[in-house]
Parts: sequence; C-alpha cells; structure tokens
Amino acid sequence: MNTKSDRRDFIKKAAVLTGSISLAGTSTLALSNRIENKQNTLPKWKGFNLLDFFYPTNNRSSRQTTEEDFKWMSDWGFDFVRIPMAYPSYLDIDRSRDITPEEVYSINEEAIERVDQLVYMAHKFNLHVSINLHRAPGYCINAGFHEPYNLWKDQAAQEAFYWHWKMWADRYKNISRDKISFDLLNEPAMIDDMNNQHADKTIVPGELYAKVVEKAAKAIWKENPEHLVIADGNQVGSLVIPEIAHLPIAQSCRGYYPHIISHYKAPWAMKDITNLPPLKYPGQVGDQYLHREMLSNLPNLVLVFIVVNAAVILKHHMRSF
Repeated sequence: MNTKSDRRDFIKKAAVLTGSISLAGTSTLALSNRIENKQNTLPKWKGFNLLDFFYPTNNRSSRQTTEEDFKWMSDWGFDFVRIPMAYPSYLDIDRSRDITPEEVYSINEEAIERVDQLVYMAHKFNLHVSINLHRAPGYCINAGFHEPYNLWKDQAAQEAFYWHWKMWADRYKNISRDKISFDLLNEPAMIDDMNNQHADKTIVPGELYAKVVEKAAKAIWKENPEHLVIADGNQVGSLVIPEIAHLPIAQSCRGYYPHIISHYKAPWAMKDITNLPPLKYPGQVGDQYLHREMLSNLPNLVLVFIVVNAAVILKHHMRSF
C-alpha cells in the first residue's frame, strides 16, 4: 500500500468485512441457553470511540475531534461513533477537592454545548452517535476520580444516574433513533471500592442491574418513547443480561477473552505488568493453553465490541412505560 488511495481502499474493505463478520455465527453462541429466539434488530455499525469527554478533568488541552476527522471516517466507510463520557467532564465544580453528592447536578452549560457540537458534526457526515456514560455518578470501571458514593449500593447515586440520562434524553429528544442512541453504562461490575483501580470486580446481581437499567431507560423514554437504549453486558460487559431480555433494550457485550491477550500489559487492568509470561497463540501462556477450541466452547462468549441480542423494539411496548 504505497498511496493514500490504497490505504483508504483497504480501510473501506476492512470496515465492510468487519460489519459482515459481526453477526456471523450468532446462532451457534450458547449464551448460557437462557435467552432464546432473540434477533439482532440493529444495524451493523462500524466506527470509533471519541475521547473528547473521556476524562473527568474537563481539560481541553488534549486533542479534540475535528470536522476533518469526521470527513475521513465517512470517506472510509464508517457510520458510527461512540462518545464515552465521564460525567465530571461536563460539570461546573471545584476540582481542587473531592466532589460532593450535591455537585453531581452542577452542569457546565459550555461543556454541554461542546458535546452538542460533537454530535452535530457527526450527524453532518451521516454518522450514528452513541452517547455513553463511561463514568456515571457512583461508578466507573476505572479509578482516577474520587466517587462520593456507589451506584449499586446508594440510592442517591442511582437517582443522580437517572437524572443525567433524563437530561441527555431531553437534550436530544427531537433526534431520530437512526441518528442517536443511549448506551447507559460502560462495563458494569460490582466493585466494593469504586476508588481502587484494582479492587475485585464481580457480577452485579441480576435483579439489581435490571432495576437500575429499567429506571434509567424509563427516564429516557419519558422524554422520547422512541429513543434507542443500549445496556452493556454484566460483569465488565462480558455477560448477556437475561433479566432485561423482556425489555426493548439492546445489549452490548464484550469479548475480553482470553484476558491475558485482550489486556496484555494494560496497567489499568493488571496490577503487575512486569512479570507476565510471553504471549503465544495458539500455545501455552502461563498455566493456560490458548487455542481456538477453547474459544468455541466458552458458554458465554459473545462477539467483540458489537451489539448483540437486541430485544425487538415495539413502539406500543415502549409507550407502555
């Protein structure tokens, strides 16, 4: 590939191939045999995370996505962007001290308008926008910002979570579901200490996760019953959530397996990155032999970074909430 044209052609073909593969073989996935006859009703989106609001600092010194970036995405055949946001990035707070529960409602209108600009630029180039709370009040898969409470344990955190989604849903209530969707929470897990990067991460009790997801979705649908809502899989996004399969909510799962490969030497995921065994695939890595059959037999393996098992979206169902 010696020319820019060659590179663009390669990326376009890769994007089409990724979209074609994304749903291949879904009928063979076990999904623990708990959810049956669900069809993926969503498009085969192809695109990127945009990190303009990923960090909680509201620091504009990092590079921001430009209109030229969106033009490149569109020219190369991509049709989707996800905006994973840390909620403090759009708050008006004193960042020299820890945030208080009351301050999670202190919106910085200038920051919110910058999110608007990002959304509108994406739409200018016909890209679907997924609004996501990577850090929500009381929860983030990463530490680095002192949370005042725990989303899974504290009612105040849950109420703030619903409030933030109501705000975003109202802001974009007149935008078609073809152009925007709402990805409630990045990679949920039960973490006892929200401010410890390497605290144990376990599955959120299904009924608890379903309660939080359903109330957040209802807050969104109150502003526009047609809004498309997506829930990340349980236990850091890895497990399908049977407890919400009856709701018109799509599920987005991850394929972080084998973890030693997907997060090799990632300091945010591994406490000690200096004494890891060398990678070999297929082959022996530490005390585990990695091979294709191992992946094929994994009961809960779902496709990587795509939306699967979307519940059928029925308009009358959505209006019943």
